[in-house]
Amino acid sequence: MEKNNKPDIKRILIFGTMLLLSGVIALAGSLLYKTNSERMLRNTVMVLTGTGIVIFAFVAAEINKQFVYRNEGKYGRFSMMYLGGLTASVFLPWLPVSGWPFLVIYVLLGVFSNGITGLAAGSVCLLMAVNFAGVGMSVFWLYFISGLAGILVFSMLNEEFKVGLPLFISLSVLMVCLTANVILFSQDKLNVAQFMIPAVNLMVCCILLLVSLKLFSTAVIHRNREKYMEINDPEFPLLVQLKEMSKEEYYHAIHTAYLSDRIAKRLGMDDTAAKACGYYHRIGRLRGENTWENVSAICSEYHFPPNARKILKEFVDESEKVVSRETIVVLFADCVVSSLLYLFEKDPKAELDYAQLVNTVFRKKFETDELWGNEISLAQITEMKKIFTEEKLYYDFLR
Repeated sequence: MEKNNKPDIKRILIFGTMLLLSGVIALAGSLLYKTNSERMLRNTVMVLTGTGIVIFAFVAAEINKQFVYRNEGKYGRFSMMYLGGLTASVFLPWLPVSGWPFLVIYVLLGVFSNGITGLAAGSVCLLMAVNFAGVGMSVFWLYFISGLAGILVFSMLNEEFKVGLPLFISLSVLMVCLTANVILFSQDKLNVAQFMIPAVNLMVCCILLLVSLKLFSTAVIHRNREKYMEINDPEFPLLVQLKEMSKEEYYHAIHTAYLSDRIAKRLGMDDTAAKACGYYHRIGRLRGENTWENVSAICSEYHFPPNARKILKEFVDESEKVVSRETIVVLFADCVVSSLLYLFEKDPKAELDYAQLVNTVFRKKFETDELWGNEISLAQITEMKKIFTEEKLYYDFLR
């Protein structure tokens, strides 16, 4: 019970500190701009209220599994980003209005949380800057709309995280908004100089986004890429040990990994983690029985990525509820491979009806409770069954 409470305690401590510091930043900003006591109190109360809404949005997104990227439990990372945005909002009024890099703040807050949380957090920061600068609502609309566009396009990225088109779209929207809200309403005669600060703003936003998103991609999206490349190599030391212990176990792992990888890719799942589980779902036998205790010890020794450990635990630990879609894929791949190897061992020349065999595997799985109460949909199960049936040529290699 104590272990289960740790994430809640961590969340309360971090977000409590974030709430407190946001009030401090609002108060310090009010003192910096020498506002009267009424405005100072208003600024502090509004920022605290806004921060409370941001915290609620983040927690709700985590509970409802609405994060696009891997932001679950990353309270400290998001808090630092949000407090950094608030701090920047205190000093941005010293710059010309057309030079505020709020597009960067909105996008980063969005990718470190989710769309609605990033929008709420960015808007609190923007409102504070607008308030301290004493500018009209047109400035708020300018950066709110461009920030909203940035959050939307960057929330649509997949695991490949190709930022070229989203970057172009968000910068284009920012340029349109700057032109409509700042340049067109300039009191001076239209000239090239009026475009200088917006152009610098666009260039700065472009550079900051490229650098920040590159770091985000390395630290979050692809942080485990090299490790997966290492452990998913058939010549990885663990698999070599498995082959030396039992060639049957080794080839069973190879075939299971192949099918898991193929199906996970076709269904848009975490194929690298599914492939790793296909390779190592019986790796505990290197230390005796294939228990979660043995598998967990091996995962810790070789520093397996968290998602691979999660899938392996669901697969190996009988007391663990199967939730992940990738675990379901590996379960079916393992069952199909086991059935084929068993039949070919009895009669290597047997003419099997692969479609019927796949149907039998799926029917037996449906008779258990493994397919209920998890993340996989009936449509994905149907598609998975179709893919297994299509692999007839590969099954002949198992003889």
